[in-house]
Amino acid sequence: MMRTVGCAALLSSMVAAEAVKPNIIFFLTDDQDQLLGGSMPPSSPGVTPIPRTQKLLGDGGAVAQNMYIHTPICCPSRSETFTGRYFHNLKVEGQCAVAYGGKDDNGNFCCMHIDEATVSNYTMAKTLSDAGYKVGMFGKYLNYFEGPPAPGFDAWLANGGGNYFSPQFFTKGITGLPDGSVTFNKTDYTTAVVGNYSNAWIKEVKDDPFVAFINPKACHDPFEPAPWYRDTWEEGWPAQAPRPPSWNMTKEQRADHHPTIANQDILSEETAQCIDETFQNRWRTLMSVDDVIADTHQLCVDLGIEERTYFIYSSDHGYQLGELNLSMDKRNVYEFDIKIHLAVRGPGIPAGTTFSQPATNVDIAPTIFELAGVQAPQVDGRSLVPFIKKTADEATTAGWRNATYHEYYYVGIDNKCGQDHPIESPDNNFIAVRYQSNSKFGNILYAEFTTGEKGPGFIAFDTINFYELYDMDKDPWQMTNIYNSTTQEMKDALHNDVHQWLQCKGGD
Repeated sequence: MMRTVGCAALLSSMVAAEAVKPNIIFFLTDDQDQLLGGSMPPSSPGVTPIPRTQKLLGDGGAVAQNMYIHTPICCPSRSETFTGRYFHNLKVEGQCAVAYGGKDDNGNFCCMHIDEATVSNYTMAKTLSDAGYKVGMFGKYLNYFEGPPAPGFDAWLANGGGNYFSPQFFTKGITGLPDGSVTFNKTDYTTAVVGNYSNAWIKEVKDDPFVAFINPKACHDPFEPAPWYRDTWEEGWPAQAPRPPSWNMTKEQRADHHPTIANQDILSEETAQCIDETFQNRWRTLMSVDDVIADTHQLCVDLGIEERTYFIYSSDHGYQLGELNLSMDKRNVYEFDIKIHLAVRGPGIPAGTTFSQPATNVDIAPTIFELAGVQAPQVDGRSLVPFIKKTADEATTAGWRNATYHEYYYVGIDNKCGQDHPIESPDNNFIAVRYQSNSKFGNILYAEFTTGEKGPGFIAFDTINFYELYDMDKDPWQMTNIYNSTTQEMKDALHNDVHQWLQCKGGD
């Protein structure tokens, strides 16, 4: 009898434990590259600006080997991440023609052709809140957001990136701060502010299931490190920015690229110095991110909630530092701008897991929903949980996509490093597919470009001005466009496929 009672009590305890909803902490950095060694895995053993994060999440969790961004610029990318929807499924016809500073017909801000009100009404927060989660946003949300918190958020310390020092945030439900807005002192560093207030909130809600979005400004320009890291450069760190084969190519070598690339100047010594200084200061800003991630994990250990908490870490896109003569920034179709990191640690995830199935940021929302045990609303992505937890069966693996889709609309000319290196021009609207080796086309990148300035509400890609195609096995830095030497049959197949992706919605 005593043995039976003991088993029943144990079973009851196990059921209760299983019924506890897990916590989720999602760290999202800004402009953090993968291909140039700025994230995970490190460019060489032991060389990374985020060593504790590498150990905790990279070595201690699951890492995606083929993680990509759908749109390589801040506001659209974050909109896609927070909603799980592709760019073309967030557009509002006839709205947001102006990339910067425009408004829709109802007075809502447009952000890089994204209608922010549309995004805010479809973020993960409302669904998670309805399922019983406390939800907090700390740091960068969307670039121009100035309204009240998006529906579903209990805590709101958010901005569009703001300043590294004396940052301003819009606020709601933050202990010690007034609802509305607040500007911190000139000595206050934004990454530390985001870390401190997010950690304080976690302490307050530790007895409830919670989702915390922790989104530092780093490593976005103007690349200002914290004072305590301003002069730090560890022994063994690179003396300069990476110099891959595509770095500072001649105009003749770039003549087969679309005009934004073909028209770039040769990088001068002054520009090269600017690139190297930028590279170093980006790493220095990331050292503070490493502090926040490590401190947040330790806090969860101290609070006794680490074993029921998932830690997710990613970026809103990659970056360029002289590749194809683009001095810095993002916005381009190439691997250095679209490939990012994704690392996940938490219950049921074997340490050291890697998976090669291709994914994009629209897969993050359905992944969070499944981890939370919440029924997902309509999204365009798919949950990565079977690969993160190594539970995928043969049918799931066989039915997974073998390519990722990418979509971008011209935002504006932006010269960097004081020389005539415009990061884009109006010909830089593209739809593209990054096929992996197991696809019917092999390991390639295919892109179609059209000219225009008004964004997805106006551009339909019915007129194509330029094509690019790269063999990623032979040409991993996209230096030789092989489109003109490709068969017409393959050209037609690629064209039809990318336009099917352009119409993709939900479970298509």
